[in-house]
Amino acid sequence: MQSLLLETAGHALFDMYPERRGNIFADEVYRLTKAHDASTNDYSVNDDEEEDLRQSLPRNSKFSQNDVIMLTVQQAGAGDFFGSTSIPTNKDAVSLEARVLNTGPTYIDVAINGGAFEATFGPAPNNRGPSGKGDKNMRLRIDRYFSNVPYNRMVDAIGQLTSVQSNSNENVDSSDRERTYVDRMIRQTILSTFAYDNAESPMHGDGDACRLNDLAKQIAKPPLQDSTRLTNQVLGFLQSNPQKLFPQFNGPQISAIGAALTRKLTMIQGPPGTGKTTVAASIAFGFSHQCRSSKNLPKYSKVLATAFSNVGADNLAEQAIRVGLKVVRVGKASAVSQGLWDHTLDAAIEKDAEAKKAMEEATRATANLRKTSLINGKKGGSRTKMDIASERNKRDLATTAVKASIEACNAAATKAMREADVIVCTSIGAADARLLAACGMAIDGDELVSEQLNGKMKSTRTIPRNPNIPVLAPDGLPPLSMPFVITDEACQSVEPGSLIPIFSTNGCKSLVMLGDPCQLPPTVISDDSGVGSSPLSISLMSRLASTLPAPVIVTAQNDKTPRENMYLNLKLTKQAASLVQYKGGSSESKVSYKKQYAGSLLLSVQYRMHPSIAAFSSAVFYDSMLSTPMFLTKERILPDEFDDILPLDNSPVSVRFINISGKNNEKRGEIIEGGSSELNSALQSSSYTNEAEAAQVISLLKDMMKNRESASDPFNGSVGVITPYTGQVILLKTMMSADVEFRAVMQKNPIMIEVNSIDSYQGRERDVILFSTVRSNFKGNVGFLSDWRRMNVAITRAKSGLIMFGDMKTLAHDRHWEAFCKWCEGVDCVFDIDPDLDEDSFE
Repeated sequence: MQSLLLETAGHALFDMYPERRGNIFADEVYRLTKAHDASTNDYSVNDDEEEDLRQSLPRNSKFSQNDVIMLTVQQAGAGDFFGSTSIPTNKDAVSLEARVLNTGPTYIDVAINGGAFEATFGPAPNNRGPSGKGDKNMRLRIDRYFSNVPYNRMVDAIGQLTSVQSNSNENVDSSDRERTYVDRMIRQTILSTFAYDNAESPMHGDGDACRLNDLAKQIAKPPLQDSTRLTNQVLGFLQSNPQKLFPQFNGPQISAIGAALTRKLTMIQGPPGTGKTTVAASIAFGFSHQCRSSKNLPKYSKVLATAFSNVGADNLAEQAIRVGLKVVRVGKASAVSQGLWDHTLDAAIEKDAEAKKAMEEATRATANLRKTSLINGKKGGSRTKMDIASERNKRDLATTAVKASIEACNAAATKAMREADVIVCTSIGAADARLLAACGMAIDGDELVSEQLNGKMKSTRTIPRNPNIPVLAPDGLPPLSMPFVITDEACQSVEPGSLIPIFSTNGCKSLVMLGDPCQLPPTVISDDSGVGSSPLSISLMSRLASTLPAPVIVTAQNDKTPRENMYLNLKLTKQAASLVQYKGGSSESKVSYKKQYAGSLLLSVQYRMHPSIAAFSSAVFYDSMLSTPMFLTKERILPDEFDDILPLDNSPVSVRFINISGKNNEKRGEIIEGGSSELNSALQSSSYTNEAEAAQVISLLKDMMKNRESASDPFNGSVGVITPYTGQVILLKTMMSADVEFRAVMQKNPIMIEVNSIDSYQGRERDVILFSTVRSNFKGNVGFLSDWRRMNVAITRAKSGLIMFGDMKTLAHDRHWEAFCKWCEGVDCVFDIDPDLDEDSFE
């Protein structure tokens, strides 16, 4: 019964039927759908509905793009999900790791290492290869899965950080002298500030004992003797911009770029819409110039640019390509944006004749081994000595072929990276075996062979290298060096994850971290508080920025961008910031958030939001230092289709607050009459919903779409509906799909509307945002809405219009929300709604 609950909750799927769909380079793509005889499929309404509808997957399914999942064969076919061998954690289960490519109402597409599916389960039922078609009764179970690879790589990075380092180059072979090593001051800064922050350390809070001021001076020094000269060349090129590759940088941006190129450690705080990724790509451009031109670096020096997520790494790679850099994107092509496939290592390997031939031979040898193993397995105790010898011989042949394939692929990958300017990957991907091999790291080849033979990923483990053997890369040339490391989305990564790109390739001379500690912290699954109370919720950048003294930047540039400061200078805005600090409680809480992270440089001009949308966030979270260019006042206006429904008297404010208060509207763990099984499952898992708010959101959207029909110049932008709770996301989607009028106007005049959680919207933007806050109760409990960083993300996603839906009486029990509600009342943008009256009765 427990198994069925897993599917109901969206964490597993049973009785899935696999079909081969093609390849993405070396990876094979399979489509998984509910089998016709699925015993768990009860998502239909009537038996006379079309077959396709009866095979829909649960709408509560948690499977999403890039998820790592586990496929397990149901040995007895459909319905066999209670047997021990169908449980993926059982030692006798036949399982295989895969990655989700896409999901649809009736299917999940997954990518699997080439040959691994057939080697594990046998050929797919629709297979057209030499193995023939597989068993049409094959049924698979899918489980959401957390690979141990990130964990093991983080453990390795911690070990590299804390290992005893030699202070001399004695007894180092001549080829090793051509390599760079992690700068001692970067290592020391990370360790000493940890001692300062750790309450159990004898040096806790003792800045003198931890030498914080001395560390700040040391990390401010140039990483190379010619860094300053080469940086001046880059800054001159960026500002003259002869090839029009770069935007016109504002003062804070050019200052941050100059600082990053001339310091050993730089942290850049990028609030919403400040061009953080553009700055990161420009820094990569400057570092690549130093790699090519410096006399103080090895010949094959490259820039390593990472981000916490695959999406962030893709954005970084695309931006680097726009500024003319040659980029190689490390990572599985199946996890990379399709527009970047030609820049992946998989593409480079595909184009290499030797590597491609070796991979094909390894696939054949592995398939032959699988066939023999299956035949011998069916014989059981009746296997002969000849059978055993035959299987051993084919295993030896497969092992040899796989080793040859790995060597050929590593050589092809190294050639591609040698020709690149920038290597881009995720933080976890910085320990990719192919990247480490290219950097001269000795890799445990037996683990890689086992991974390909068994279809289960393992951590890439480096092994001690014989110091008497010259270091060479897989292509026979000197290894690559990564003296410059850029980490974007640095505040979204747990600290051990941020250590991987710094220490994995053992070459970092200059580290640049970009992020925003005033937005959502790293996600820690075991932290039930929802407000980042786990020690792992403090990122490396946040910790360093809150510990180190403010950097002194002699290259600081005066910014001449014309600003719109009217909303920032309002008395109401200043009062909001004062209220938050006054009610902070502890002395630490009374320090402004920007000053809490004074060790970073601030990008202080935002290009996303209308100034009225940005004002509260700037005043409360960024010390009123985040400003808006004048031209956005006219470019980011609330669309007429919304303004006609929620008009203000002679006010250009682009914020609206729909106050639905005093009715205790929230529900938790309660079954909603007529609600779907997925919705009620979400409610039973303690998520919150608010039907009154959901109804108002949908009503406003319907009115907006009707207004579009009669508009001479209709609004065709994007609309985002965001909410903190999964239950409310599902409720909104359910109500939209059940609302005949809503579906009709959407079909008649389509517009992009996306419903999602706040956490899913971090780093993204929409023209208009509708925010359902959900919480409405007599006790004034706001839950994890009290996390000011989550609030900051929510109110800074909109470009032209921010429309809030909430219970002001409940929200006002939190100091941040109280300040925001008072600000909205002050600018007269509040509309009171009584949910018991007509849904359109705005006041």
